Amino acid sequence: MYTTWIDGEEATTTRTYRVDDPSTGAQITQVPECDTEDIERAIAAAERARIGFAASDLDVRRAFLDRIADKLQAERDALVDLAVTDTGARLVIAESLHVDRAIARFRGWAATPASVLEPSGPPETAGLSAALYRRPVGTVGCISPYNFPLLAMAGKVAAALFAGNSVLLKPAPQDPLLVMELGRLAAGAAAELGLDPGVVGTLTGSSPETGQALVADPRVGAISFTGSTGVGRSIFANAAPHMKRLLLELGGKGAVLVRADADLAMVADSVARTWTIQAGQVCLTPARILADETVAADLEDLLVAKLRTLRAGALRDSTTTVGPVISAAQRAHIERLVGAAESAGRRVHRHTELPATGYWTAPALVADAQPEDDVLRVEAFGPVLAMTAVSGDDEAVEIANGLDFALYDYVFSADLEQADRVAARLDAAQVGVNTTTRHPDAPFGGNKHSGIGRTGGTYALDAYTNLQAVVRHDR
Repeated sequence: MYTTWIDGEEATTTRTYRVDDPSTGAQITQVPECDTEDIERAIAAAERARIGFAASDLDVRRAFLDRIADKLQAERDALVDLAVTDTGARLVIAESLHVDRAIARFRGWAATPASVLEPSGPPETAGLSAALYRRPVGTVGCISPYNFPLLAMAGKVAAALFAGNSVLLKPAPQDPLLVMELGRLAAGAAAELGLDPGVVGTLTGSSPETGQALVADPRVGAISFTGSTGVGRSIFANAAPHMKRLLLELGGKGAVLVRADADLAMVADSVARTWTIQAGQVCLTPARILADETVAADLEDLLVAKLRTLRAGALRDSTTTVGPVISAAQRAHIERLVGAAESAGRRVHRHTELPATGYWTAPALVADAQPEDDVLRVEAFGPVLAMTAVSGDDEAVEIANGLDFALYDYVFSADLEQADRVAARLDAAQVGVNTTTRHPDAPFGGNKHSGIGRTGGTYALDAYTNLQAVVRHDR
């Protein structure tokens, strides 16, 4: 059984819950079900540790981040294997996105200059000068999603520790093992460097109560959450009494606006990633294709041809292109959306050659979806593309902006000037032009119901620090 680390020691709870392999449905292990005593011990330890850690030299914190990265690197192969088994990732995705990029995030923050904690102040005026300092908020509750648990948690933890906060890790219940390993390795790194063991703690649980306890406790200064909009709304409400700092990375339903002059082969290559990267369980996935009516039929043909080339199978086989979704419940949600579209008479293309066991769902293209259809309005979080024909930019923008989601949209056009004009009309916090690849250092987050705050580069420091102005009168 994997262990949960609290204040440098294993959790003492005897209650557990099971964790399954999404590709087979078989049990992997049992995980501790942390109780109120565990939660209290973890928060108290983090509260004790945060004061000394905040006062430590930045070089100490950088060394801590580097030591965590060293330990992750030393166990890279085992972590990659765990990513395949626990999250249902294909081997190539487990290597590149789940593990290697997580290690890079710790390395990146370990090399971040001290100047980001002392931003430039305003010019002197009337004999007054102002120096600005980013001060840690205290203890940060970090709640990670099930799609990229280690990668998402690495981004939260590395930034928060760099700023001088203590952190409490709460992984999604479906696949907690990578985050639990991060907690174990971070506890080992803290011990080797002589840091207070409470600086990093881990809490696991199968129900919402564990995360809710972090949100509700006044000693926790900030919550960083990646997950569904529904849970994000609950966190927003529950954090309000204590005015906590919040970083909420929530749901999306990315619109792809395909203008008449777009390179259709480029569009097809770009959006087909929805079928192949983590089985479409990605918040910024290009899920809604709003194609100009003059090119919609041709784009459909290209996508159907790509659908026929997909291969579901052993996740460590390099020829496999499709993996499972995380759970039976998620599979049922996806199949309800696609089934409702088919029942409404929409034209549905599926890749149906799937393994017999595990949480597999057919990659699908709903080619003539209508704006009122759930498949175009509800986040599937799975390998589903929904496509509708539009009469031009105005209709495309109206449909794209017609949802509460406003995370990441895309515009494909040979006319970059026109593409930029269309992008400026979109509500989304990020817009890709002729690409669905995210820039790693650009700010990333959501507008509307897709979230609060930004990550990417050093933008996360806005959530993990309080900006203090020290104003002096020059006498």
